[in-house]
Amino acid sequence: MTWIHRPEPWMLDVVADALGLPRERVEELASRRTLRFREFRGLLYASLRRGVAGHHEGTAVVFGRGWWRVVPGYPPIQRMVLPSVALPRHFLDRVVVEEKLNGYNVRVVLVDDRILAVTRGGLICPYTTSRLERLMGDRLREMLRELGPEDHVAAGEVIGLENPYTRYFYPEAPRFGYFVFDIFRGGRPLPPRMRDEAAEKHGVPHVPVLGVLEKTDVEAFKRIVERLDREGREGVVVKDPDYRVPPLKYTTSSTNIGDIRLGMRFFMEEGWSFLFSRILREIFRVYEEGVEGPRLDAIALELGRAALQPAVETVKKVAGGYMVYEEFELEFAGRDELEEFMDYMQSLGVDVVLVEAREEGGVLRARMRKIKETWIRVRRILETGVSPID
Repeated sequence: MTWIHRPEPWMLDVVADALGLPRERVEELASRRTLRFREFRGLLYASLRRGVAGHHEGTAVVFGRGWWRVVPGYPPIQRMVLPSVALPRHFLDRVVVEEKLNGYNVRVVLVDDRILAVTRGGLICPYTTSRLERLMGDRLREMLRELGPEDHVAAGEVIGLENPYTRYFYPEAPRFGYFVFDIFRGGRPLPPRMRDEAAEKHGVPHVPVLGVLEKTDVEAFKRIVERLDREGREGVVVKDPDYRVPPLKYTTSSTNIGDIRLGMRFFMEEGWSFLFSRILREIFRVYEEGVEGPRLDAIALELGRAALQPAVETVKKVAGGYMVYEEFELEFAGRDELEEFMDYMQSLGVDVVLVEAREEGGVLRARMRKIKETWIRVRRILETGVSPID
């Protein structure tokens, strides 16, 4: 499972045909690494690092000599900050309100009867592919077979604590779960009711539908969001029942502030865009709800603490001689699968260290640490007393 830095001429030809692009354009994209070629367990594929000619970022092409399968990139969803304005303005009549789960986006495709898990960035993740195969491979395979594997792609969220990317605890999937939120046919999403029918028929979990509302019923929408906020859930995605217009998303205040609290542990990496985007959401939420006085003071205090406290704790750790890292545990079928994952992360330039691996319940459980650059940058500031940022 390696990068192909110099794709052969026939590979460029096949991908050019698959994407409907001139051969010269594909060659240029490959030379700039906008189009990356890789091998995965005997399969060749290419993926786009950014949108090109109508193809979304993360579009992947799995191919061989004389054949290809395009896995369209997942389209970005615009974010609401003022639901009272956006809902009646954007949608046509009724809306479907679905829960937005906090994990990572994975498209599942069936190629030669093999389940492949494609990440948002267009890479086939070996860990996610293997874990999904063990968890619900037969059910996903049956669903896609019945729908038509040549032109259907399932898109969903991986949640739980046992993954290398985004970890939040969910009681319905504490370790590892997959919930379908879209099924694409020929690159177009099916209506939510058709997605649910297909998923439920084959026992594949899908995201919860929290309500079907009139677009003008903003108060009912706010009640849904308030309940999720109290429960510490991420938010919602709002869709037209027939996908006549694109969906919109909205996150809860607890998630906005919680993300800041988590992200600021590694404040030299998350950056300005991470922090400001979440503050922006809170600005307009406070404005829309007319928050003032003591309640505004409480929100400001919570927001300030979320940004400052974990960052100061990180500086104290580094000053005390400790490294800064994320620690997590993953499940593998065996040592070969573990080594495949470690090689994959290394090929992406991600510094992951294996702390411990142990046999437990017929599987291999591995405790890992993802080393963060923040500790190096903070150490340099502590040594020089000078900030790299003006």
